[in-house]
Amino acid sequence: MLRRVHFYDDQDLECRQNLNLVPGPVHKLGIARMEERACDLERSSVFAGAVVEMPGGGYRLYYSGGHPEEDRLLRLAFAESEDGVRWSKPDLGQMQFGGEDTNWIWPEGMPDGVSITQPQVLRLGEGDWRMWFWWHGHDVGRMPYVAATSEDGIAWRVIDLDMPHIMHPADRELGQNSRVAGLTQANTEDKFAADRTMDWMAAKRLRSNDATYVYYNEQTRLFEMYSVWLVPVPDDSDHRTPHDNAPGVSRTIHRRESPDGIAWSDPEMIIMPDEHDPLHQEFYYLAVQPDGDWNIGMLGNYRCWEQTMDLELCFSRDTHRWERPLRGGWVPRGGVADVDHMHVYATNRLIDRGDHWLLLYRGGNTAHNYKFKKQLPPGVTEARQETMLAEIPKGRFAGLQATDRCVGSLTLKRFNQSAEKITVDACINGRLQAEMRDPFGRPVPGYELNACLPVTGDSHSHVLTWGDGLTTEDYRYDAISLRIEIEDGVIYSVQT
Repeated sequence: MLRRVHFYDDQDLECRQNLNLVPGPVHKLGIARMEERACDLERSSVFAGAVVEMPGGGYRLYYSGGHPEEDRLLRLAFAESEDGVRWSKPDLGQMQFGGEDTNWIWPEGMPDGVSITQPQVLRLGEGDWRMWFWWHGHDVGRMPYVAATSEDGIAWRVIDLDMPHIMHPADRELGQNSRVAGLTQANTEDKFAADRTMDWMAAKRLRSNDATYVYYNEQTRLFEMYSVWLVPVPDDSDHRTPHDNAPGVSRTIHRRESPDGIAWSDPEMIIMPDEHDPLHQEFYYLAVQPDGDWNIGMLGNYRCWEQTMDLELCFSRDTHRWERPLRGGWVPRGGVADVDHMHVYATNRLIDRGDHWLLLYRGGNTAHNYKFKKQLPPGVTEARQETMLAEIPKGRFAGLQATDRCVGSLTLKRFNQSAEKITVDACINGRLQAEMRDPFGRPVPGYELNACLPVTGDSHSHVLTWGDGLTTEDYRYDAISLRIEIEDGVIYSVQT
């Protein structure tokens, strides 16, 4: 099996020098082409929404937003596309608005007068669909995360409203003031003992927050959930952000897994701020895209003091341990006049378009707590949020860039070559040369660095050659090593 070495961590490297990890190119395409209808939801959002690739071609999008006339009610909606760029909103025959059919989804078994939001949808097989979503019962103090099932991905039936998968701290089972008070048993048990229906400790085990993503891992045959964990922040803590809408907590990321998508494991803390982060660093969401041997994390990097939300790349080989070598924005936020001036929120996955990925994201120009503060950031005259698109070349999430005016070098650990010829994905303005070495680190005669024909230009598959056209073909299935030098360029991967 061919092996492609990326450089998101140094596990495959013997050493590197004068090479710095940099984010790959991102081309922003602007606002997505969404069909406009009279029943369009207010503040519609693909954040924590779901894109599903259909086996016959095309895509489905499940998203949420506010009811056009009922300010407190949230609804789920459905769109479809052939290319991931232009989206239509078909009638579904489930809910009406103004006497007309809509693209809204209403699962069978949901009570009237509640909100439903942030749908996560998986197609598990022919006639087997699953959806998870939050529902808000404002009048009854409920805010659990529940599941529904479907045979076609359009008509849904709730599995069990009384069996929450996780629970928001505003849910009565945990106590409406538990967000600030740190979910201690004392401040929930007395106030809500009369109307609780769950054991308090069972409810506490399920605590989370919104911004939840659910996947099925084909390798482990387990469902995986990534959601927010709220860490209490005392009043006198330096980590407290008084102008945030939730100053008493710090948002971090936790993971759960399940064999059936119904009964979930205990929470596993996977991403928290560390000594390299600012005092007011929080993490708002984690969407995960499998890519070969890696899992690419799209992490909500929330600079709580500044009230900005960036999409930060992080990386994992096993979905448990995550590396954050690039701390900051992967998709660049726009200027003051742009819609995505203040925040970028991802859907559940990237859209595969052959040689590139498409990212659907929600861009907005307001501070995170805009409604709480009732004011806009400096220079912003009108609050806006839109569904936006960005394009990313395949295989180029991040690469190693040579330090200016220096020669960068890396040496791969010994490997058994499987490819007929070794190729590199690189954009080189200067030169790239390589030296093949035996298992003991000695240059192989004829494959020394100075015999390598210099590589230049931009290609996903530069072939390494030496002398009069020698390649590594004769060393296929042998154990070798490789040293690469780069001047003025970026290397994204090596296929061995």
